[in-house]
Amino acid sequence: MNYYLKTEDEQNLWEALETKNLAVRDYDPDDALNSPPSDWDFELNGEYIKSGAYEWRFVGQALDIIGTIYTPTGNTLTDDEGMEYPEMTAVDGFHANMKADAVIEGLPTIDAPATPYRKWAGE
Repeated sequence: MNYYLKTEDEQNLWEALETKNLAVRDYDPDDALNSPPSDWDFELNGEYIKSGAYEWRFVGQALDIIGTIYTPTGNTLTDDEGMEYPEMTAVDGFHANMKADAVIEGLPTIDAPATPYRKWAGE
């Protein structure tokens, strides 16, 4: 099953995937904010909440992060060397394609585009 995802920005995309257990944060073990102080009392203070650097990791079937999509405005521009090229404008949102084996409700999806910006190999 193909999903066409659109969020406000990349962070919102990853957080939406995280809520569906499709993404996890891999915390940097060298960042001091990801380890409790040596005098941390787990019984008194509870679990230490990591707040340092991390990278997102997708744990689903397949994810293709596209990012910003650009479309032509219809105008033609000319560069410093006299070469013409189409003027482009950004489409609102941050885009990604995702493949999953099962139906996943509640993701920030859009309808399948008539002409997708990118497709999976073989489709």
